[in-house]
Order: sequence, then C-alpha cells, then structure tokens
Amino acid sequence: MIAEIRWTSALDDFIRQKFREFPLERLREEIFAKHGIDVSELLILHRAGELGLIKEVLKELERGKKPSYLKSQRVWLQGAETIRIKGDVRIPAKEILPYNLIICGNLLTREEVLINGGIHVKGDAIIGPKNGIGRSLVVEGELVIGEDTIIGSCIDARGPIYVARGVAMGMAGEGGGLASGKTLYMERGTLGKTKIYAAEGVRVVDSIREVIPEKFRVALFGEYER
Repeated sequence: MIAEIRWTSALDDFIRQKFREFPLERLREEIFAKHGIDVSELLILHRAGELGLIKEVLKELERGKKPSYLKSQRVWLQGAETIRIKGDVRIPAKEILPYNLIICGNLLTREEVLINGGIHVKGDAIIGPKNGIGRSLVVEGELVIGEDTIIGSCIDARGPIYVARGVAMGMAGEGGGLASGKTLYMERGTLGKTKIYAAEGVRVVDSIREVIPEKFRVALFGEYER
C-alpha cells in the first residue's frame, strides 16, 4: 500500500503554483524542502488531477496536438479524461500521461513512465521498471510488470502475469488486488500483502526472465514482436 498523504491547503496551493513550472522530479524535491513531506511523483500527478491541473493536456489533444509517440496513431477522446488509441503503443522513458488509456493493441512502456489514470489494453502489455499507474491495469492478453513499479489499484489479466521484484499495489484509501486467468509468475520480494487469484496457480521464481515468452524477452531488450 502506498503511504497516505495529508493534503493541506498550503501543499495544494504550492502544487497549483508550480505544477506547470517544474518537472515532477523537481516538484517532489521542492515539496520535501519546503513542506518536509516525501511525496512520490505518482501521488503528485494524482493530486494534480484532483485539483484540475491536467485538463489543459486534454484540451491540447482535442486541438489535435499529440505526443510524438502517438503521431501515427488514431486517437479519440472518450470523455472522463480517457483517450482511446487504435494500434500498438510504445511509450518512451520518463513520459507523463495524465489520463486514462484504452489501447486497441499491445502496450510497451519504458522505464519511469507515469500514468495518472487507469489502463485497459486489448492485447498484451509490458510495463517497464519504475513505472507508476494511478488506477487499475486491465489486460486482455499477457502482462509483464517491471521491477519497482507502482499500481494504484488492481491488476486483472486474462493471460499469464509476470511480476518482477519490488512491485507495489494500492493507492492510499484504495485496495489493490491481482487476478490472472492463467498463471502468476512472481519474483521473491514483490506484491507484499496483495490479494492474489490465479486460475492456474502461482509460481515464485528467482527471475521472470527464466519464464517469460521469447516475444517479451525481445521486447525488454529491443523491439516488440507479436
């Protein structure tokens, strides 16, 4: 469970003033320096959404201004701060996405990607290391989650799930559970006290590299191949 933060009016005002000015890493440092609170980048992004600070990004999408990695994709705004994307999506390292995603294809994220909302992937998904996902992660295919990633709510995949060490679930005030329609492969030192259901059982492994399919090994070290 991610630690609960007491959001004071002074802290909220500071986020309102500096959210557009500072990158999240710098904003985290400034909050710690001025308020003595260590808040993760994911929680800052989550709070910024609650304060209405990310609506401008959605307005830019409405005006047809898309991130470079979505230039060739067809993107729809689907209300409630949600975008729907047709085709496979590869999100570069350190990108920040302040909305929910519905991906009609496969998803690959690199390291330190922050996604404020939830994700629904129609294909397979590879979530890179040190990612942050603010809400639920639902995958209709197979799922790989890299080390030290935070999932704000629950994880649900129809296929097998491969979880590296250090993965944590559950935003403050919300539960976090994991369900797989197949087998869950998990490294030691991951998921904590997360409630787990796996239709074909749980296997604890030294490294998920020992068991993930070749297509995912390729994706982790090169281009994704279906």
